[in-house]
Amino acid sequence: MQQGIFESLTGCFLDGTPLESIGYSERRVYSVMDHLSRMFNTRVGSISYLPDYGLPDISEVYRTLPDGLENLRDAIRRTVEKYEPRLVNVRVQYQEPESGRQRIVFIINGQIKGGGQVRFQTTFTGTGNSSVSPFRKKE
Repeated sequence: MQQGIFESLTGCFLDGTPLESIGYSERRVYSVMDHLSRMFNTRVGSISYLPDYGLPDISEVYRTLPDGLENLRDAIRRTVEKYEPRLVNVRVQYQEPESGRQRIVFIINGQIKGGGQVRFQTTFTGTGNSSVSPFRKKE
């Protein structure tokens, strides 16, 4: 299966993109990206039967900067390794945000099982929301 259960049930990805509009070989990457977004926007403890699913409160990370960055990086890596089995050899790196931007940015590198290397960028805002997108190096 190239997509996850949410995509199979709804017929589209998290952003509303229909499954059919994404090539079959690329669906797994989009599905992993969707799941990362769902995980990163879920707070630890909010799902009773998976108490360690998700990430800590991002506002706490902002309050403890710069020390909170390493804790968040480690939490991202642990959570991905445990709850996204399609992604292996996970490495998470902090990336300095653009000047004047009040955001926390990490690059997630890994390998899709049965596929190639992937790089995602996840950006956390001061309100605690996260967005995950394919990483595109700035020129």
